[in-house]
Amino acid sequence: MSNQKQMATLVATDGVRLSAADASDARVISCAAQLFLEQGIAPVKMTDIATASGVGVATIYRHFSTKVGIAIAAASLMWDRLNDQLAALVDSDAFLAMDGAARLESLLLEYCSAYLYHRGFVSFLDELDHLVLVEGADPAALAAYGKKVDSFYFIFEDAYLMGLADGSVVREVDFPVFYRAVAHALMSVAGKFMRGEVIPSDDFSETRGAAELACIVDMAVTSLKAGSRQ
Repeated sequence: MSNQKQMATLVATDGVRLSAADASDARVISCAAQLFLEQGIAPVKMTDIATASGVGVATIYRHFSTKVGIAIAAASLMWDRLNDQLAALVDSDAFLAMDGAARLESLLLEYCSAYLYHRGFVSFLDELDHLVLVEGADPAALAAYGKKVDSFYFIFEDAYLMGLADGSVVREVDFPVFYRAVAHALMSVAGKFMRGEVIPSDDFSETRGAAELACIVDMAVTSLKAGSRQ
């Protein structure tokens, strides 16, 4: 699939009924998201977003205040689209037939696939993190964004609790810490793939990248299936 088609799955707002004002904001966010994925955040100007969306730059500033604000809104849109893909997995008959440990592994591997498929998204998130740390952001906007990122956390936790109940998970852990550690490890490794090979032993081909991410998932899930209840 072409890079443009890959990006389209992350920035689409089709099929959502919105008021005229909300539709205008949605168009701005979608166009900004596509520009950020194509070019990165830094090179994109507010005037570029205005031109691409057909919305006046003054209106964009009035609604979003800063480029950081638009970037956070764009990231929220992308997480929504990725979570739509995860929802399709969760609703499948194959997933519903799995035990808890298998569900958890399947969910984590789905994120691995998404990070490999949407490398521009990983790059964008890495740049967004740095931008927020340097320039700051509206706390309310960050809180809303955090809810988008964590919107499927309860599905992961349900899989873990189901595993404890059905015996496929035998080691009890502080699951929020476990989840964050694995999620951050996967994103960090995906970010290294995005930045590129540095030393001779690096091999960030698609096959090797998928294997490294899958190895993290295997170690994490195996750690829950080994040992004893505490």
